[in-house]
Amino acid sequence: MKLFGSFRLLTKTTFFYLIFVLITFFVSARYLINKANQYVTEETEHIFEHRARHMARYIEEHDSIRNYKNNQIIPFQNLSDTIKFPQYSDTLIHFEDLDEYQIHRQKSTVVKANDKYYLLKMLININDFTKLKIDIAHRIVPSFIILALIIILFSAFMSGYLLKPFHKILDQMNQYKVGKGIQEHEVKTSTLEFKKMKFWFKRMVNRTEDDYLKLKEYTENMAHEIQTPLAIIRNKAERLIADENVMKEHKDSVKAIYHEANHLSKLGNTLNLLTKIENGEYTNTVQLKTKDVILNHIDSIKELADLKALNIESSLHDKHFILIDPFLFDIILKNLLRNAIRYASHDGPIKIETKEDSLTISNYGDKLKVKNQKIFERFYTSDNSNKSLGLGLSLVKRICDISQLQVDYQYLDNQHKFTITPS
Repeated sequence: MKLFGSFRLLTKTTFFYLIFVLITFFVSARYLINKANQYVTEETEHIFEHRARHMARYIEEHDSIRNYKNNQIIPFQNLSDTIKFPQYSDTLIHFEDLDEYQIHRQKSTVVKANDKYYLLKMLININDFTKLKIDIAHRIVPSFIILALIIILFSAFMSGYLLKPFHKILDQMNQYKVGKGIQEHEVKTSTLEFKKMKFWFKRMVNRTEDDYLKLKEYTENMAHEIQTPLAIIRNKAERLIADENVMKEHKDSVKAIYHEANHLSKLGNTLNLLTKIENGEYTNTVQLKTKDVILNHIDSIKELADLKALNIESSLHDKHFILIDPFLFDIILKNLLRNAIRYASHDGPIKIETKEDSLTISNYGDKLKVKNQKIFERFYTSDNSNKSLGLGLSLVKRICDISQLQVDYQYLDNQHKFTITPS
């Protein structure tokens, strides 16, 4: 059975953990970058303020900027523009001896000294800080990939080694069949949860086996014991049928008793058979070529078909086969053929056709007052009829289900068609 959209628990855990790690990595990287920017801003601002105070003291002491070593000092003319400062910008400056460009941060600010205003432009090299920030960003992706690979490898180790007892217990569960007992294999584990799982599985199997044996014994006893009174009823009914005087007065009642006794006997056998099938007692699956088997069944029902003046036509493919227990395939054929004879009309023949991958049995007849999806249900009765379809088709459906076969019903061109294909 294919399970779509399902994953191992460890695979899911690893996937969500990788997403968590990815988010954590990039949030941490963003935090570190922001902290680096904040550090650069605070350090440069501290240096800028120190230079501005130094320049203001120099002007106050010398009352001049002519000999000041920093020539980026300009007397301020328009005092109304001072509200635009300070201003910051980053710029590249080329160093010839290093033959490279380096990033500098520039601050333009206004300082006051001796009741005069000056525009001061200062530069600080922040190239190393910028390199550090870029290096942090660039190392995040490779670091995450390495960590992800380590997590995946560790998860594979976890799945192959630590979860090995868990998979062994699952295999035992998968192989278990009711009525066959449990083939217990030693599962060595020191994990408490796996020990509990093994204990409760074994306990569940023991309860299931006990209930199954009791139910099986009860069903078989009932099926066997009910045959004795039914045989007596049939025998008495046959004697009454042979008595002409009784038949003159009670013909319908005697025939009804005989018919219902036979029906009850068959019903008991069918229920017993259905129970055995559902409990998986028929496991002799073979690649069965169907042509000879179908021909034998046609011969066995030909007399019954002749009594109803029905023709049987067959078109059988030599290579058609089905993977199934031969006994169960016999049951399918018996039920579908008898069903065809029971509901057939004289508008056309009963047809049995096999192709390379399908088997179809069809017969002409009136449309049943039963929905297509309900026809395989046990004892289903249509809304407009008290007549039940019994167990035959339900038995066919159940056999197909356990044999990985698909059975479909269609009413098309005045024909009832049952088609069996591999599922």
